[in-house]
Amino acid sequence: MQKVLVDTGATTLCLPKDAIAQLGLDLLKEVDVSTATGLSTARMFQDAKISLCGREGTFECLELPGGRNPLIGVIPLEALGLELDLQNQALKVLPSESFDTYLTIL
Repeated sequence: MQKVLVDTGATTLCLPKDAIAQLGLDLLKEVDVSTATGLSTARMFQDAKISLCGREGTFECLELPGGRNPLIGVIPLEALGLELDLQNQALKVLPSESFDTYLTIL
C-alpha cells in the first residue's frame, strides 16, 4: 500500500510518473511550478479520477519524479468537500446536504 500525502501547500493533485503511465493519462500541457527548490517545469496530465472518503472527482494532475508519494492539494480537497483535521491527522467529510452543505453559489 502506497502512502498518499495531503499537502495544503500544494495546489492540485500530484502523481508520480509511474502512476501516470499505469493509468494511461493524457498529457495536457507543460507548466511552470513553484517548488521548495525554486521555479521549475512540470508536465500536467488530464482526467485523473480519484475516490476518497466516499467522494469522487476528476482532476488535472502534475507529474512528480518517480518514486515519490502521490499528494493531494487544496483544489481536490475543496472540490470533494474534505477538510483537514490536524488534531486527529485525518480528513473530515463536510456535509453535502441541507443548509450545512459545503457547496456554494454566491
